[in-house]
Order: sequence, then structure tokens, then C-alpha cells
Amino acid sequence: MRSLWKLAPAMLCAAALLAADTDSQASLKDMAQKLITESRATREMAMQIAEQLRKSADTAAVRDQIPVLEQHAASIRQLINELESKGTTLTSRQRQQLETARKVAEILNVFIETKKQMLASVTSPRERDTVRYQAIGVAQRAEIIEKTISKLGL
Repeated sequence: MRSLWKLAPAMLCAAALLAADTDSQASLKDMAQKLITESRATREMAMQIAEQLRKSADTAAVRDQIPVLEQHAASIRQLINELESKGTTLTSRQRQQLETARKVAEILNVFIETKKQMLASVTSPRERDTVRYQAIGVAQRAEIIEKTISKLGL
């Protein structure tokens, strides 16, 4: 009976660590879900912008949407950084996928910045098409991030 009482503190510590690990996994899963949602919103917005550019020569409405798109991209980068910092329990494969998502997020940011600069000087239908293709590129990168994070299995 005495030996059982001696094991009680060790069992309590183990239970506390297990609960903390479960909370950590739930937190990672929540962050991954937020990242997927943010990527999806970015993709949908970029496709909506591409459609607007295809249908209309007016780029003013698109210029107004760029700050929102930049906020989505910043949120994606922030969530990826949080996942990297809190993901101490991730496997090497999961870390590699997260690194891929981080690199794609950097490219996504470059696409948005390029599109923003190009929108400032759009004068011809050809230039508008180029900006539209940039928007499609943003949507594709956001979709890659979404799929990569989904594959993490969190």
C-alpha cells in the first residue's frame, strides 16, 4: 500500500503532462484550422478580384480590396510562425510541410505586392490581364498553403 502512495505523485505528474500535451495538440489543431480558413478566404478573394478584372476595366474597386488581401497574407504568415514556434511535437515530415507553407506564403506576399504595384499603372487591357493573372497566382498559392496545412494531420 505504501509503494502505491509513493507512485501517486509520479502518476499525477504524468497525468498533468498528458493533459498539457493534449491541450498543446488542440491548440495546434485550432491554429491549423484558422490557417486553412484564412488561406481559403485569401483564395476566394483573389479569384473574385480576377473575375472583376476580367469583366470590368475599372480597377479602382480592385485597388480598394488590396489592403484586405494584404491583411489576409499577413495573418497567414503570422499563423505559420505561431505553428512553427509552438509545434515542438511535430514530426520531421510535418515540419518540412510547414516550411513549404512558409515559403509559399512568402511567394504569396510577393505576388500581392507585385499586383499592387501593377495596379497603380494599369492603362491597357493587356496590363489588366497581367494583373488578373497575378490575382490567379495569389489564389493558387493560397490553395497550396491550404492543402499543405491540411496534410499536416493535426
